[in-house]
Amino acid sequence: MKVKAVLYFIASICTCKASFFSVYADEPQDSNSEGKKYQLSVCALYKNESAYLKEWIEYHKMVGVDHFYLYNNGSADRSHEVLVPYIKEGLVTEVDWPDRLPIHHHNSPAFWALSTQIPAYEHAAKYLAANDTKWLVFLDIDEFIVPVASNSIKEILGDFREFPGILVSSDHYNAVKRNELPRRSLLIESVDLTDAPDQKIETCVKKMIFQPARHGSFKWPPYEQTFKDNKAAAQSTRSQLRINKYVNRSKGALNFGKRKDKLHVDNRAVAEQEVRLILQNGYEIEDQERAIFKFIPEVRKKMGFETETIR
Repeated sequence: MKVKAVLYFIASICTCKASFFSVYADEPQDSNSEGKKYQLSVCALYKNESAYLKEWIEYHKMVGVDHFYLYNNGSADRSHEVLVPYIKEGLVTEVDWPDRLPIHHHNSPAFWALSTQIPAYEHAAKYLAANDTKWLVFLDIDEFIVPVASNSIKEILGDFREFPGILVSSDHYNAVKRNELPRRSLLIESVDLTDAPDQKIETCVKKMIFQPARHGSFKWPPYEQTFKDNKAAAQSTRSQLRINKYVNRSKGALNFGKRKDKLHVDNRAVAEQEVRLILQNGYEIEDQERAIFKFIPEVRKKMGFETETIR
């Protein structure tokens, strides 16, 4: 009961904080979201992602992202060194954002979300991005937005200009299945669709590209955005946009090296609901569509890898 009471107390503080942000951020925002410095930006919290940041940034630059707001959540690796060239270029804004909770709550996703994650997202939406970017999306470093029928996300955003946000569905890929880390291989070369891993509802984020100038606040949990004037977001189709999320990236992952039976079916000829059912039953399916693969040759060049794929 004490824990519940504390959680409700913190939640009420965060709600007040969100309202405070709303009141003071409304005035400087451009209501029509035009004439912004950036058309599309990405925000992410990251910790010890030095092995993955370069590929993630280079890929998203290629598909139309103009700027990155990256919140360093206490990294102890070379992440900052990876970001230095992008910071000098003006492509990345890095914010030092350590955990803001007592040490005895470090194993509580709820406390971490309320004290660290939500304030970071509000800070990005209400302050850093509000005046500078027309569209913003919150991603993890293992998530890649795929413009399926286009080479640029921006070409698709124009179809949604009247909406405050665009919901985007996600596919999950098993990034590493063998007991050794791949060398000179891209994360986005993973082809095996897998079931979504168990996630804590307190830290889950509904994936949405949205207009910060029209952002209201977050509902929690999970993260759902509200918008000014009670406007609702649109749902993009899978033929327009989707997000590829790559799980089991390293030996530290819970399911690293676990083998699953793979079904040799063409996922393009199977209904989406049937694909989900197969994955939920413990199988994997090789992605025959490979929508992201059209970007691989150029990303490999940016990474300094040879042009042929290894997998």
